[in-house]
Amino acid sequence: MARRYDIIGAPFNQLGFFNTTENTVEGLRRMDERTWVGLSDWIHVRNSRWRSEIRDVGDVIPNNKVIDFIAQKRNEEALAEYSNQLKSKVLHSYQSGRFPITIGGDHSISVGTLLATLDFYQNQRNERVAIVWVDAHADCNSSLESNLHGKPLAMLTNEYCHNGWSVPEELALSSEQIFYIGVRDYMPSEYEFIQRGGVTNYDMSHLDTVGMQSVLTELLDEVDRRFDRVYLSFDYDVLDGSIFRSCATPSVGGISAREAIHLVHTITSSPKFVGADFVEYLPELDSTGVSKELMVKLIDAVWGFRG
Repeated sequence: MARRYDIIGAPFNQLGFFNTTENTVEGLRRMDERTWVGLSDWIHVRNSRWRSEIRDVGDVIPNNKVIDFIAQKRNEEALAEYSNQLKSKVLHSYQSGRFPITIGGDHSISVGTLLATLDFYQNQRNERVAIVWVDAHADCNSSLESNLHGKPLAMLTNEYCHNGWSVPEELALSSEQIFYIGVRDYMPSEYEFIQRGGVTNYDMSHLDTVGMQSVLTELLDEVDRRFDRVYLSFDYDVLDGSIFRSCATPSVGGISAREAIHLVHTITSSPKFVGADFVEYLPELDSTGVSKELMVKLIDAVWGFRG
């Protein structure tokens, strides 16, 4: 049976290096004078001409409690509240037999998307889920230093345990479930966690040595051998920051646009694929519209169109 996809907007950008209240998902949806395509128009093209089944189910807007917590600098409570909002939306997609594709937002939104995924598959069905984390950064900083958008994996593994934060044991992520691609910037606590926890880390130096296709083949072999499902989390800043700078933390020396499209298409073509999120793209920093066109192509690759 053909896959049915839900596009879920998660325009939550309050816990990163560049905070904004602008709806970043709307910037991706609409066509403008800089670009030939917007995501909404492209969904219509795929549905009407290619018989895809893709629906945009709208945005999860931070509620008043989230806004109040942010104003009071109670960031962990803000994230917990927003994650519960987003989790409900993503869970509904799974329960409806659909594939949720969530668009952020900073990378902290992955706490909500992954709590839903781990609840539906790991907790309710006793199925092991592999998490493919494509990012310039490891995002497992367990210290109080820096912003929460750099800590979602630490929070999901309960390595981060400050200010009352914890994840129920049945929803917690283990280090063995994490597969990094493209990391090249670490905090000391992150490097220690990766070494101690046996995390699979296809960092940029490894990609330089063996190439993207070799990494993807090995990764999917591991998924097929050890896991029942696979989820993709794609951070825009994994791209080469000398070209793609429409985010809070561009990092020079990342993967190319072509490698990114191939990566997304390959992972999401797996029969074990269940969902994805795309985060950290900021339309207001995209002066040429090139990054917007790439983001639409990456999401299009999830639907099976590599281009």
